[in-house]
Amino acid sequence: MLNLNRLAIIPARAGSKRIKNKNLIDFNGKPIIEYTIDNAKKSKLFDKIHISTDCNKILNYLKKRKISPDFKRLKKYAGDNIGLQDTLRFVVNEYKKRKILFKEIWLLYACAPLITHKDLISASRKFQKTKKNYPMMSVTEFNIPIEWAFRKKNKIFIPINKKSLTLRSQDIKKSFHESASFVIFKKSQLYKKYNFKYYGYELKKKYAIDIDTKEDLDIARALHKYNKVKIKG
Repeated sequence: MLNLNRLAIIPARAGSKRIKNKNLIDFNGKPIIEYTIDNAKKSKLFDKIHISTDCNKILNYLKKRKISPDFKRLKKYAGDNIGLQDTLRFVVNEYKKRKILFKEIWLLYACAPLITHKDLISASRKFQKTKKNYPMMSVTEFNIPIEWAFRKKNKIFIPINKKSLTLRSQDIKKSFHESASFVIFKKSQLYKKYNFKYYGYELKKKYAIDIDTKEDLDIARALHKYNKVKIKG
């Protein structure tokens, strides 16, 4: 067996419903997935970077960049109802068949163009300082307190918690959500029962947006341009 330290897995399946060919869509001058690939390479953290895809368009793009995944994702791991953790396990198991093991498995989202390789390096350092009892997930703060949330029922908006609506924002603890940038696992954590506990790597809102809709994409493009200007300034 060949024992290596870190494996980066970039899931990039075909069949995005809300944004067609989302993983290859132009993002301020280059395919959006290229930002994630470049960040992984620039970080110099990974012994292997594997793009897990079932999509021939993505494979052709990777070929032009002289990137060749060691194997293609099986169709049964590319459906709408398949969780990302199932995909990660499939990749790890395939490498195990090839007698290659890893200590850490990193999920790098294909559509995360707002972070840089420095975030990956910083997250790795932070993860090493923990006891590694849980995975580490990139997170960002909710824009407003979730305690003020409403649900829509028969065209009427009803507060989820009536008492919380009377609370001042400064009296409410901060709440966070996944930024869809990356998650770090110890290998064993991929095979444990899901416990929904994570260490967090906090990102400012201007570096974190989960791109699911065309509106998200427009906002992310604008933020990316803004961030670049701020860095140059």
